[in-house]
Formats: sequence, structure tokens, C-alpha cells
Amino acid sequence: MPYSKKILDTALERLERRKLGNKLTAERRHAEVCAAIPEYGALELSLADTMTRSIAAMAERRTDSQEIIAKALEENALIQQKMARLLTGSGFPENYTAPIYTCEKCRDSGSVDGRWCDCFTKLLNVAASEELNASSPLKLCTFDSFDLSLYPETVDPVIGEKQRTVMENNLNDCVKFAESFNGSGCGLLMLGDTGLGKTHLSLAIANAVIKSGYSVVYNSTPELMRQLDKEFFGRADTDTMQLITSCDLLILDDLGAETKSDRYISMLYEIVNSRQNRQIPMIVNSNLAVEEIKNRYQDRIWSRLFSLRVLLFCGSDNRLKT
Repeated sequence: MPYSKKILDTALERLERRKLGNKLTAERRHAEVCAAIPEYGALELSLADTMTRSIAAMAERRTDSQEIIAKALEENALIQQKMARLLTGSGFPENYTAPIYTCEKCRDSGSVDGRWCDCFTKLLNVAASEELNASSPLKLCTFDSFDLSLYPETVDPVIGEKQRTVMENNLNDCVKFAESFNGSGCGLLMLGDTGLGKTHLSLAIANAVIKSGYSVVYNSTPELMRQLDKEFFGRADTDTMQLITSCDLLILDDLGAETKSDRYISMLYEIVNSRQNRQIPMIVNSNLAVEEIKNRYQDRIWSRLFSLRVLLFCGSDNRLKT
């Protein structure tokens, strides 16, 4: 996926900030150990001396270089063992002074074998998600602000349970979804009339997932289809389709409000099918009833949508109550 300079710079800045944070933590730990164990610093100097002797022997090409290197390596191992014993004997973990890396694979360099590491690709996707979400209300909703008192104890005639009980169960299901989110598995299909809290709970999930370091893309289906349409005809230089089919969590709001067209149907299928094949979760919200979704979309789309966990929302428009 092509990334803009802004997105690339943002990801690089975060990578450098991560490296600096790990470096400062490692330096603090080292100072802590040296203060607690004065002998530790002297052993570090001896350890460095064994490496210097090995390098000098190789550089000078001495006839006895192999013997010198072997002896230095033996001393090196003994010194490291003694340093480890000093650490554990003083209550520190054995690897307490080792370098700290957020990603062991690339050691926080951001690349492996000349290619971006998965950890850096994730930073890029998070930055790209943030740019796409810049105008969305992602920060406006939380689980704590979801008001169950807006839903009466009246039994819903369709579901057959008290509306407040239904919505309390939906809230709990969404909290569990956010708490257990790991970037894979089944998603959610939220169905119900306008103003019943589908968007609120979706955005609350998004906030929780973003705080856990995952990339989230939120968009209304009509707006997303318009953006994809521009790119389809070359009127935009971004690659939104690649982003929304690979981000950790995609939230499609207001499914069914988009213009009905074969091209939109095709793009929607690509989104849903691609994510399901790769087992990447998505949340889809719609004001349409089950039969309306089946009538509007082809079998290959609605069958995939209904493989998601379905949450039915009930009550009356909360926006008219506040």
C-alpha cells in the first residue's frame, strides 16, 4: 500500500519515540544496578576487555590468535555468569540490564532483510487509520456514557424481552468484544432503527481497541463508497481499499444508506469477503431489517454478514429523549 509522506513521517517519529523510551529505560536500569552492585561496573569493563582482545587478535593476524580468542571467549562466558549471579542475588531479573526492544524481530529498526518489519507496518496502518478517521466522532463515545436508563422495562414485541435487558446484554457483549479483541476472529452485526445506540457502542469499542494499540477505521458506508468510487476512477491518489481490508478493525456504519449500484455492491463484497477470508474482525451497523438486507444485497454478501454475531437493538430514538 502506498503511504503519504505525512503518514510515513508519523510512523517514523513513533518508531524513534519507542526506541528512545526503551533506551532511557535501559539506562535507568543500568544505573540502578550499578548503584546497588558496585562490582557490576568493574565486571562490565572486564567483559569489554575480553572483546577488545579478541578483535585485536583477529586484526593483527597473529599465529596464536585462535588461542587468544578462545581464552577471551571463555573469560567472557565466566564474567557473564558472574554478572547474572550478582543480579539475581541482589533481587534483579537475570536479563535486567539487557537491551530493551519492543520488537525482537527487527530490534526496533523497523526493517528486516531490507523490508519493513510487521511492527512498522502496524505503525503505518495506525497512522493511516487516524488520517482517514480525522473527521469521524471516534473520541466522543465511551461505554461509561452509554445510558441504559433511556431504554424502558417494556417488553419488546419482536424480541420478546424487556428492552432495557436487551440493551444491557448488548452493552455487555460489546465490552467483552473490546476487552478480548486481538485482531482476529468474528465481528459484530448491529441491527435496529435509527438512534438506538449502534454507533455509540461501535465507537466505544473503537476507542478501547485503539488504546490497546490496534488500527481502527470507522466510516459511514455511503461516505466510504464515495471515497472508493473516486479511487476507482483515478480521482484520488490514496488506496483506501487496501487499508480497510487490512486494518485491525473496520467499522461500517449505516449500511444500506449508500446508493444502490452494481459497483457499490461489488466493492462491498470485496471488503466483506477479504476480511472474512483473512479472519479480521469488522463491525457493521444497519437500520435495515433482516429481510431488507437479504432483499437489497446478493446472497454472497448477506450470508457473510449474517455469519457475524448479530446484536438486535430495540427501543425508540434516543436523540429525541435528550
